[in-house]
Amino acid sequence: MTQIKERDYFFDNARALLIFLVVFGHLMEPYRSSSGFITSLYLTIYSFHMPGFLFISGYFAKKAGEAGYIEKVSKKLLIPYFIFFAFFSVFYYFTGKESKLTFDPFDPVFALWFLLTLFFFHIILVIVKDYKPYIILPLVVIVSLLAGFSDDIGQYLSLSRTITFFPIFYLGYLFNKHHTAIFRNKKLIPISIIIFIVFYFGYTIHPIKSEWLFGRASYVSLEDKEGVYSPIKRLVIYCGILLLMFAFFNLTPKRKHFFTYIGRRTMQVYLLHGIFIGIIKAFDFHPFKSPTSVLTYIYLLIMASIIVYLLSTRFVAKWTNPAIHLKRPADYRD
Repeated sequence: MTQIKERDYFFDNARALLIFLVVFGHLMEPYRSSSGFITSLYLTIYSFHMPGFLFISGYFAKKAGEAGYIEKVSKKLLIPYFIFFAFFSVFYYFTGKESKLTFDPFDPVFALWFLLTLFFFHIILVIVKDYKPYIILPLVVIVSLLAGFSDDIGQYLSLSRTITFFPIFYLGYLFNKHHTAIFRNKKLIPISIIIFIVFYFGYTIHPIKSEWLFGRASYVSLEDKEGVYSPIKRLVIYCGILLLMFAFFNLTPKRKHFFTYIGRRTMQVYLLHGIFIGIIKAFDFHPFKSPTSVLTYIYLLIMASIIVYLLSTRFVAKWTNPAIHLKRPADYRD
């Protein structure tokens, strides 16, 4: 009798927690300019939540180069990208976020850069996967550090983010389950907690421009000048990303929990939560104006939880299946 392999819930849990932080982070944006504490929390979250997703995507890209791989990736990422690009272009125009209706599919709106960047990652991976990692990893880091000097590499086609974050994706690709044992070692939890505390208070004492973490801007736009130390700053940020990713993954539970199923439905939450964010911004719905109020934090946590819960229901997954997975609603499977 064939024994059914038990599902590894670790990455499901990680994805579920990361998508919550994505929504939570977007809800925080209107408050961060008037609160140092929220700014610190915002910077801490943005230091690892999207890199964490990219690392996981790289980890599960082990089939790169197989027959039909590019076609499969294109179908999975590009078609939903164009569908939701058209939708959000119209949606943001009518909600007032954009002053005019433009359709340039190579200039990603809102969070859609992730799909475009991920597509380019897979293309690059197919090209470099057969070369020695000790050559490719330093090379892509160096390219990223030097690319920041160019004003021509920016948000268009998500080129800057593709170059900046590819080392994280590639590192995920290099990891196997044996390597992830360091994440699952719960004896290291105290160290992980200390890492988060250090970064939070570090950002409180010395906040940085959030654009450094977005990976979409040149050094000139970040520092109002072309500093020779800018690549060093980006390299330091890479180190921070790796430390916080380690701490996050180490704190991620290994067993199945009530929220684990969300990890299998993160794509629909990611693509659809912009509707809620757009409505909230359009109506300026910020019930607790004081960013230092405990009620503000409670509101943000509850609102993020509600959005993630609603968008991760099987009902939403089923009826968005045609747009996200290009399959009939009846064919939806986790």
